[in-house]
Amino acid sequence: MDRFQELLWDLGELIEVPLHADKNNACKLILDQKLTLQLEMDQYDQKLLITSFISELPPGKFREDILKNALKVNGMRHSFGVFSYIESNNFLILHQYFHVDNLSREKLAEYLESLIQEAEEWRSAISNGHSSPNKYEHPL
Repeated sequence: MDRFQELLWDLGELIEVPLHADKNNACKLILDQKLTLQLEMDQYDQKLLITSFISELPPGKFREDILKNALKVNGMRHSFGVFSYIESNNFLILHQYFHVDNLSREKLAEYLESLIQEAEEWRSAISNGHSSPNKYEHPL
């Protein structure tokens, strides 16, 4: 069994959801029909990439404000990941790479929980018309 499938198997046991790699060697999770996560290995099979697709951002001032705030958060010290923008589909994403050496299922679940919590806060804020979660409102 390759390391990616082993990580998925271990994580799946911990969260009690069977996880498997698809034909593209990725694993997609949809949480409460609101938040999509994707897990995949890098091209060298040394790092696990976890990506959360937070929200589509319509063009205009609101998108500019969201991206400005996301960049500011990227400059802060935190452990949940890096915000990026995918121009081809206008999506704000949050992603993080993890070295797979010595990555336990417990550590992976902890990282995943942190990333999901942050992504959900941003998704909720954006869907409610805010350019960032309240905790970043003052001062950024």
